[in-house]
Amino acid sequence: MKGPVKYDPDERYEADGGMYDPVKTWAHLHLPRLSAGDPNPISVKIPGQRIDYASWVSFRDAEFRVSQPGRRRCLREGQRNVHAWVVGTEVFRTVDEPFADPDREYTSWRRAVYDPWKGDSFVDSATLAPVRVARYAILSGKHVFYIPCEES
Repeated sequence: MKGPVKYDPDERYEADGGMYDPVKTWAHLHLPRLSAGDPNPISVKIPGQRIDYASWVSFRDAEFRVSQPGRRRCLREGQRNVHAWVVGTEVFRTVDEPFADPDREYTSWRRAVYDPWKGDSFVDSATLAPVRVARYAILSGKHVFYIPCEES
């Protein structure tokens, strides 16, 4: 499958002959694919479906999750493993498309980073404040961008 795949997160969708409500989608950077130069380094998982790969994924009502047992195992073994994800309602996905240039594309978005050796959560790259939820989030290649939830 090439090119964009659009989802309306407020609508039911059809798959495998049935109608489904919007579901949470899990995504994380797949380092071996990124290192190999694969154009689709983001692992995308919808519960009950097989893992797919994309070059760009956007979410609504995103959560930034880090498994603390997984992080401890990473630190103990000195090797990265899958223990951090962005989870939310998928809005849009592209496959086999080039990554966005973060210096030009997302000037009004914040950037989130995660490094298991530096902290136990995603943080804002400018302020280093923890990022746990966002109104919108985009994974593009190895970059994570977000729009914070409005403060109440």
